[in-house]
Amino acid sequence: MAARDDSVIRGSLIACLIFLVLSAALNFFFWQSANVQSIEADKAKDQLQSRTTELKQKDDQARLMKSMLGVGSMSEAELELLKQSASGDPEMQLIEQQFVRDMALLSGDDAESPSYPKVPQFLMNTIRSRNEQYDTLLKEVEQIKAQAESDIQIAQKAQQVAEQRADDVQKKLDQERQLFAQDRDRINKEKEDTRDSLTKTVQEFTRYRQTTNEEKTKLERKLSQHQNTIGTQKIELVKLRSDQFETVQGNIRFVRGETVTINLGSADDLRPGVTFGVIGGNETRLSDAKVKATIQVTRILADHLAEARVVARPDIRHPIIPNDLIYSPFWAPGRKVKIALAGEIDIDGDQRPDNEAIKGMITTAGATVVAEISSTGVVEGTLDASVRFLVVDENDNIGGEEVNQEQVVAIGKIKQLARELGVSVIPAWKLQSYLKTIDDTLTTPLGSAARGSDFPPESGVGATQRYPSNLPEIFRRQTEGMQQGNRILPP
Repeated sequence: MAARDDSVIRGSLIACLIFLVLSAALNFFFWQSANVQSIEADKAKDQLQSRTTELKQKDDQARLMKSMLGVGSMSEAELELLKQSASGDPEMQLIEQQFVRDMALLSGDDAESPSYPKVPQFLMNTIRSRNEQYDTLLKEVEQIKAQAESDIQIAQKAQQVAEQRADDVQKKLDQERQLFAQDRDRINKEKEDTRDSLTKTVQEFTRYRQTTNEEKTKLERKLSQHQNTIGTQKIELVKLRSDQFETVQGNIRFVRGETVTINLGSADDLRPGVTFGVIGGNETRLSDAKVKATIQVTRILADHLAEARVVARPDIRHPIIPNDLIYSPFWAPGRKVKIALAGEIDIDGDQRPDNEAIKGMITTAGATVVAEISSTGVVEGTLDASVRFLVVDENDNIGGEEVNQEQVVAIGKIKQLARELGVSVIPAWKLQSYLKTIDDTLTTPLGSAARGSDFPPESGVGATQRYPSNLPEIFRRQTEGMQQGNRILPP
């Protein structure tokens, strides 16, 4: 019973094995068949794509050929693309290149849609235009020939006239030669007579020169005397010149609130930051005029136009109006004011020289010190006609010692030279008083040199008399920032 069961199992296993082998063979057969069909389908697809590409290429070539023959239109962009085309068909490529060369002949409206049918018409128009130009040129040639023949006839007539004139001139030349020979003989005779007369004249000239030299010596003596007189008169004339320290440089052109315009600008070498005092336009003496306001340049507008702001407002009774005059003590149009100092100058009364302090004041005010003259007359710097002021000290001594005669003579010579050059000679106190109008802190002496005149008495308003403190705002606004005396605010 057990052996029977083993045979059944073994038979079942063999049957299963046979079935598996048959299934594998059948599957391999089906796979092989499907693979062959897939390969054939890919080949057919590639052939179809290749034929489609060839058909599209043929269609593009046909459309291009139609455009070349005038069926349809070809834009300029397509023509440019055609110039860069590099198709795989050599014959088509030759046709495209020839078409591009042929279409290069077209111009004007024909070049917008190029094609071979337009070439003959273009050539006919070109030939017709050239024929018209040729006819025009033929007419011009005929006119030139006619003008040339006319010019030749005129030139021939002019030649005949010139030849006739040449004959006349030759005859006249022969006559002149005869006259020349006669004149030459006459001149030779006159030359002999002149030589004799010249000898006599030389003798007379020698005697006259001796007399002239004597008179010249006398005149030179008189000239020297006159020159000395002129020099003395020149010195006196310079003394009579006005040594006015202050001069106006311009005037107000327009006023608008706290802003004004003046008639100075870039052509006058004006720069922003320069301050000017404002005085009335009807003032005749600047030294006696009252400064009503101070303005400061803020912007240069033109060659002779600038804008300024009011930094110290005027009294309400004396407003700034057009044509008011403006001046700055140490600014001049187109140049910087030059100042020279002569000797040792004492401005605070302490009997010690204050030259360095004065130089600092002048530099702060905007001017420059270009020369310093010592007490012995030695000039450090340049003293010429470009210097505006020579500052001297009117005190008799410095340091408590009397000034010797040599120092007085040296300073006197420097003053005389300055006057001859046209330089204004001013005392130190005048310079200091005017510097006060710019900035009072520059010149008020302190310490041991303090003077009572520098400190005015206090107001009588005290404990028994007080100013009202509850004034309306409009009155307080009018006094704030108002011009105080002749003091011009510094830049």
